[in-house]
Amino acid sequence: MQMNESILLGVPKVEFGENGITPFPMCLKSCANYLGMDVGYDYLMAACGAAFRLNWNTEIWDGGAVGTFFTFDDPAKIFRLGVESLGCEFEMINRSEATEKQEFIDFIVHKINAGIPVIARGVIGPPEECIITGYREGGNTLLGWNFFQDNPMFNGGVAFDESGYFITDKWWENPDTNAVMSVGDVTKEKFSPKIILSNAIEVMTGRVVGSYAKGIAAYDAWAKAILDDSGFSENSVMPILAEHLMCHGDAMDCIADGRYNAASYIKSLVLPAHQELLNEAAVQFEKVSATFWKMTKVLGGVERGETEMRMFAKPEVRRQLAQIIFEAKAADENALNIIKKLVEVLHE
Repeated sequence: MQMNESILLGVPKVEFGENGITPFPMCLKSCANYLGMDVGYDYLMAACGAAFRLNWNTEIWDGGAVGTFFTFDDPAKIFRLGVESLGCEFEMINRSEATEKQEFIDFIVHKINAGIPVIARGVIGPPEECIITGYREGGNTLLGWNFFQDNPMFNGGVAFDESGYFITDKWWENPDTNAVMSVGDVTKEKFSPKIILSNAIEVMTGRVVGSYAKGIAAYDAWAKAILDDSGFSENSVMPILAEHLMCHGDAMDCIADGRYNAASYIKSLVLPAHQELLNEAAVQFEKVSATFWKMTKVLGGVERGETEMRMFAKPEVRRQLAQIIFEAKAADENALNIIKKLVEVLHE
């Protein structure tokens, strides 16, 4: 007889902050740690590919362009790699027009009953990953952690459990609830450095897929967009400047968090025969990450309010920012070339 409700207490909270800003690896770390796996954020950022990503939509100012969903050309690959990097089988259901709510409920209930948290996209707010830690009413009501659960823009109708978990029965009505996934049985070893760095090469290689410039190619598209004066004016309405600065800022955040953790992962490797190359790669990734602070200084602050918007509208400011973007591109290219050398000499 199916249980009507169940809750997993003690699943570590996920939220944007000093511990990370990339939802999927943060959720995966929380679930893995809850299940007793000793794994860090930097490992999962690198292993799933998120640490090495950068994307830019060449057609519109796209606030979702740097989302992990676009890391590989196969959208599901980042999720599969993240779970498999733990040595676990990957289980996932995507939502389509033919998908029934009950399919999601059955997946969630089965996993929660087995003591395993579920990672979902959406539930509250945009299609970012969150954690489902429990259910009520046979699965029609869900509990868990979501990065947007305290955001008034998205949490209308959301209640809270004494544990801090969100409670919502409107998760299926959210069209951005488009997938549920979870770890399966442990059947293999964690990823080797060679596997992780081989995947990093795929992520970083410059290419254009549809309207998205990816990898090294994204830097040129990013710089081109901010150097296009036709999209800016010091008299521009604030919503337009806010949108443009948000997209620029998201790209800044992406490489800051990503390359910092790429460097952290690489510095954690103990491979005496290749230490010089590893150190060189880490230095280059740290240079990319540090450009965040250079750009912040040019913009006049870390906030993204009216002052920074007005600065961003100025052509001379955007020219300075473009030069810093090209600095980041050069360092990323150096890191990519070093990684290619490492992959040639590393054993599986």
